[in-house]
Amino acid sequence: MARFTARAHGYGLVDWTADEVDAYASRLLHDHVPGRRWMLHRACRECGESWPCPAAAWAGQWSDGLTRPEPHSRF
Repeated sequence: MARFTARAHGYGLVDWTADEVDAYASRLLHDHVPGRRWMLHRACRECGESWPCPAAAWAGQWSDGLTRPEPHSRF
């Protein structure tokens, strides 16, 4: 599978294959889950940011195909 430049949460621009980005997004979705509700605020168990945290939001968008660029031919 061809490598292409994509923006990966926590890494910035990366030159990965779509499968590598998919695997990274899958790990983020597995690790970054909502924790218990505290008052009116819900936070991520992994990073403690407001839910949905930036990592989970990015991974969800990637998995849903919203941020997946089409690979460009180098020829």
